[in-house]
Amino acid sequence: MGSYDDLIINLANGLARQLDLSGVSFSSVMWQQGIVQRNRGRIATIQPTSFIPIPSDGALFRNQTIYLAQNMEGKLSVDEWKPLIASALINQKKLRRRKTTWITTLNIPIFRAYVVAWILLPPLFPTTTSCANGRCAIDNPAWNVLVIIGAFLTIGLLIFSVITLRRFKWIADNETATLFGRDQLITSLRRVSEASPSDDWNVQRRIGKLSRPEQTTT
Repeated sequence: MGSYDDLIINLANGLARQLDLSGVSFSSVMWQQGIVQRNRGRIATIQPTSFIPIPSDGALFRNQTIYLAQNMEGKLSVDEWKPLIASALINQKKLRRRKTTWITTLNIPIFRAYVVAWILLPPLFPTTTSCANGRCAIDNPAWNVLVIIGAFLTIGLLIFSVITLRRFKWIADNETATLFGRDQLITSLRRVSEASPSDDWNVQRRIGKLSRPEQTTT
């Protein structure tokens, strides 16, 4: 491991201490296009793993490893990496509890309403029994409707959660700007845009939001 990687590890560990991230430390850096993540729950039955691309303007963290975009290796100075890694740490580590609370607050009322629907709707429709070839089946129109609604709710909530969780990225950027200076973060983002033109659109979005003085973290 070269001194460049050593300096990034020291930087990330120093930022973790500065951000009061208990139990967070790093011992290695990997420069890759992305990482493979094992899925959980129902999604895992359809797609056991997912490929998560590593953003050029940030980092991913797994265990004690810092994952950085392969196309950015050696392109930025350690000081230029500082606000980018800080924002990623805030987003992925410091704000984790707030993300969990947000998702729980969003999902629990809908889940409760769905359970209540399973209790209240079936009695409003006739339950029928049909037999053929020695086998009998019980059916209720409400059950079929609720199963379809459940599938749409699952997909809809997943998409909505992913979209709304993006707000935490902007919250992390604003906290980083407060700690290290808005200009320093914008300067680092501009350097990313120069080094990786294919990511310019996403980077310019971040710069645009940071440039709005009225933006808040609430």
